[in-house]
Amino acid sequence: MQNGKIIFQKSYGKYTYDHDAKTVDNNSLYDIASITKIAASAFALMKLSSEGKFDYKKTLGYYLPELKGSNKENLLIEEVLCHQAGLLPWLPFYQSTLQKNGKHKADYYDKHVSDDFPNEVAHHLFAVKGIQDTIFNMIIKSKLEKQGEYVYSDLGYYFMQRIIEKLSGQSLNVFVSELYSKLGIQLTYQPLKTFSKSLICPTENDHLFRKQLIQGYVHDPGAALMGGVAGHAGLFANAFELAKIMQLFLNKGELNGIRILDSNVVNDYTACHFCPKNRRGLCFEKPEMNSKKDSPVTAECSAESFGHAGFTGTLAWADPKNKLIFVFLSNRVCPSAEENKLAKLGIRGKIHKLLYELTKPN
Repeated sequence: MQNGKIIFQKSYGKYTYDHDAKTVDNNSLYDIASITKIAASAFALMKLSSEGKFDYKKTLGYYLPELKGSNKENLLIEEVLCHQAGLLPWLPFYQSTLQKNGKHKADYYDKHVSDDFPNEVAHHLFAVKGIQDTIFNMIIKSKLEKQGEYVYSDLGYYFMQRIIEKLSGQSLNVFVSELYSKLGIQLTYQPLKTFSKSLICPTENDHLFRKQLIQGYVHDPGAALMGGVAGHAGLFANAFELAKIMQLFLNKGELNGIRILDSNVVNDYTACHFCPKNRRGLCFEKPEMNSKKDSPVTAECSAESFGHAGFTGTLAWADPKNKLIFVFLSNRVCPSAEENKLAKLGIRGKIHKLLYELTKPN
């Protein structure tokens, strides 16, 4: 999109490598993975900031008293959101729920939903009640690495989810869904509750954890244990709907005549906070301006641009200077996440570069 108008939209390929697989179209939904960090968590935090309810200059313990006495209590939220608070990159939560032979432990899972097993992890797989608290306690007890150094981490977003839900009085998915609805944006957690499975591109054929092809359920194992709703992953979207929220950010909080975020807040979240050592914004990824270092996007992107990529092979990026939005969705982890040809071949960056060449003034 440029200047709010679609300049190119096309779908390619099929859902899987099977000869009779369904052909992808513009309505196909994808697991957007870590783009959830900006499309849900950052959006929610910016809304709360716009209302004066949230201040990223506070500590985690200020909003979450349950962290008192832990090594997470005094972590500055600004550093958490810029991935330099010393948090570990991730924790393999699901591993403790499996037996040595790889089978699911009976006290953690059941094939049928019930009051004791309410959290849908995958098809015919439900996790025990309270698993979210178990995960949260594991994060609280986890060690910290050196603070002030950039290390990309999902763990901070488990804290952000709790903060958002505490301040809004709603679950994360309900809170952001109401905001999306006001703007006419169709992004969704737990898509099988709303959409046909046939509309959703599958991700990995998970042999280790869920023992099935993941389709309509979040790919990220931690988010799956959370019931499909997490701050770092869980959203599903097609390219056009995701472009809408990127347009909202590019417009500094306004879409279709509806202002939902304070423009100064959007400017703040999408700006670099610890440059040049750390190029990150608050939740948002930024381009690398040092040509000697790797950048997440093409070198044509302006310093004002921002966005995020996802593990499943997705990218959403907005450039205010050029009024350009680029959304690329794929299920590159199908059937396996191991061989990342998408990254090795630089597909997203090459297409992004072509868009700049296509739209540059004559």
